[in-house]
Amino acid sequence: MKFGIMASHQYPHSDDLGAHLNDLFGTVELAAELGYDSVWTINHFQSNLATPQPISMMASLIPRSGDMTLGTGILLLPLFHPAHVAEEFATLDHLSGGRVVLGVGAGYRENEFAAFGVDPATRFRRFDESIRLIRSLWSGGPVDHDGEFYPLADASIGVRPLTPGGPPIWVGAGGKKSVRRAARLGDAWYAPGNSPKRGYLAEHVAVYDEALAESGRDPASVERPVGVELYCAPTTERAVETALPHARVEYSTYAEYPALRWQRDRFDDLVRDTLLLGSPEFLIERISALRDLGFDHLIFRPGWLGMPADRVRDSLRLFAAEVFPAFR
Repeated sequence: MKFGIMASHQYPHSDDLGAHLNDLFGTVELAAELGYDSVWTINHFQSNLATPQPISMMASLIPRSGDMTLGTGILLLPLFHPAHVAEEFATLDHLSGGRVVLGVGAGYRENEFAAFGVDPATRFRRFDESIRLIRSLWSGGPVDHDGEFYPLADASIGVRPLTPGGPPIWVGAGGKKSVRRAARLGDAWYAPGNSPKRGYLAEHVAVYDEALAESGRDPASVERPVGVELYCAPTTERAVETALPHARVEYSTYAEYPALRWQRDRFDDLVRDTLLLGSPEFLIERISALRDLGFDHLIFRPGWLGMPADRVRDSLRLFAAEVFPAFR
């Protein structure tokens, strides 16, 4: 089992962004020292929170992250031109020594599509075409692409990736149709671990495995990442007392977007079924259940809006000391 953290670089607009980023950089450096496996950046535009952009954040984390994998969790692919993404991630691949993952999703916030003049109804067609074109450009040869959105003739990127064929592409997906798309187009399905629907993960793992087999891929050959919310403290009571108020504020902020209103209305369900706030023993039990479903790379948000950096780091230290050994 691998363990990674979300960089979670989202802050109130009124706060000192520089101070928050310094805290974040220190947290990532600590995670690298403690043996965490990966760190993931966030992508939103015109957000109700100050959200530095993910490609810039990845570049800034390269010298601070040891040998950790660096990825986007996730990049809103329909809002980028695939030639841009192919060039940027080939560059990051070189700068990082081959430690990059391109994590992508189709997006959901209406204001973001409006800002870029993208019809949301086209986002999945753009998504599919983008992934295929990025892979073609990463092959290194001239590309002729007669696409619906991104036609190219005799096109080659200026920087070929260090990794043969380019960095892995992970597809974030929630619905069954999107999970099947992840099996068809991605190197991994980045599964959401915060669905309030009991049985969601087991049901969708089965959909993913079936779609992999239909695509001629061995389900045992793919990495299995899942994203969760997690806080570790000496007792479950202390973990809930420390983390829950901050998680509630953050989720209520997300719920200002219509597509995520359910996160406010069903927050108690999220707390009960998906937020992993607890002692090492409690977390070992819950993570073991995820491992039994086949997941082998747990990526978690280690803190929420307003949580002091020392509290975040206390959790990371305790988790590394007492939970890592149960899975490594």
